[in-house]
Amino acid sequence: MPVLRVTLEWLLAGLQAGLWLLLVAGGVHLLRSAAWAFGRRLPSPGSPAELAAPPVVTVQLALRNERYVAERVLRAACALDWPRDRLEVQVLDDSDDETVALVDRVATELRAAGHDAQVIRREGRAGYKAGALQHALGRARGEYLLLLDADCVPAPDLIRRLLPPLLDDAQVAFTQARWSFDNERKSLLTGVQAIILHALFVVEQSRLSALGKPVQFNGTSGIWRKRALEAAGGWLGRGAGASVTEDLDLSYRVQLAGLSGRTLPEVVVQTELPSTMAAFRAQQERWVRGSGEVLRALGRRVLGGSAPAGARLSMLGHLLRHARQPYLVLLALWLPALQLGLVQPRVSVPWAWPAVLAWLWLAVGAYYAATLRRLGRSPLGGFAWAPVVLVLSLGLSIALTLALLRGVFSTGAAEFVRTPKTAGSLAATYRPPRQILSMLEVLLGLGYLALGVRAVQWQAWPTAAADLLLFTPGFLWVGAASLAGGK
Repeated sequence: MPVLRVTLEWLLAGLQAGLWLLLVAGGVHLLRSAAWAFGRRLPSPGSPAELAAPPVVTVQLALRNERYVAERVLRAACALDWPRDRLEVQVLDDSDDETVALVDRVATELRAAGHDAQVIRREGRAGYKAGALQHALGRARGEYLLLLDADCVPAPDLIRRLLPPLLDDAQVAFTQARWSFDNERKSLLTGVQAIILHALFVVEQSRLSALGKPVQFNGTSGIWRKRALEAAGGWLGRGAGASVTEDLDLSYRVQLAGLSGRTLPEVVVQTELPSTMAAFRAQQERWVRGSGEVLRALGRRVLGGSAPAGARLSMLGHLLRHARQPYLVLLALWLPALQLGLVQPRVSVPWAWPAVLAWLWLAVGAYYAATLRRLGRSPLGGFAWAPVVLVLSLGLSIALTLALLRGVFSTGAAEFVRTPKTAGSLAATYRPPRQILSMLEVLLGLGYLALGVRAVQWQAWPTAAADLLLFTPGFLWVGAASLAGGK
């Protein structure tokens, strides 16, 4: 037994050191990205392009029970500043509610006004959104495809701003705009989502685009070269089946074929953020599960492909980024086990955890400070948002770990759980189902509250701070708000 105990203690020490290294490495990456972005303002959008011979562009709107926003996006698509005879709008409608009648009515009205607005429906929902896009691909007469989600409100000049890089360089497979959010200031939840996504566009993807590294297509607000999309196997791939993140799957298949994508952060499309925790966590679970599915499907091709080593390492790093989720769960279980004396690593470094968490706050704060500065806002706000992001990440860690494991190891087809789009409506019937896991998160939050109070009594201030400032609010916020359908 002593040998087993010593072995376990060394194993725990190794796991603890691995977690420290992961958090430190993540902080280094964030600081490098922040350093690149901090001194660079967003490019000026300039004047939209005027083309002598505009190509045919097909706008594809994939809808599923979007009665609150379907009419708005359909009218916005037909209002795009592009010659009417060169603009086709396809509504890919998988709805089974009153959205069907609404779409038919609006499309009929728009056709009567001279717009090429077609409604395409199919039998069943095989492949979900990817299946709908693939079903309509062969009918699209455009050389280029503009994809818009149901909540998008594009500016009329969107095509003129996104298309020039595709016309100038045959190796560019897609271009995409960044998103703005009409409900960013609605609540703390929408505010933290906004800062995370702003950083994705104006720091992470802007940097990748500028350095010529692989960029993920974000699923909407972008234009694809139809020929490149078809050459990569279309939305469903060649027999691999559909991922619930078809955008990530396709964009990496295209880039493994030697083509590229670009994010144009100076071009903006208004969208909507999930307004409830239940909807937000469903979206995050889908994204993380889809990342695991793509890792399983494309991981070997990325490792052994003919793309440059730097590009392959960049893609692999992106696909592995959610591996931090199990480590966050380990952290969530580790500290209370230490506090209660249930485990003890062979090697212990006093104040290591506070130092690592302070480093992480500094790195995350600098990352979001650079984000806000690029947006013309006060960078000091980044350090205020950092603890909110960390709290939310810890609260979601168990749910996202399970989603990742399902994506990597489950070979069955996952259900595409759509994110509700409400345009400000309460939309009670569109809320995702509640989860038993949310009850567990609430219990964990209450457990950390009790441990934090006990740590205060013991004057174990670093442990008390972690319990009361990170884990308690994280699990209570995510769990209780999911159960209540609240913010």
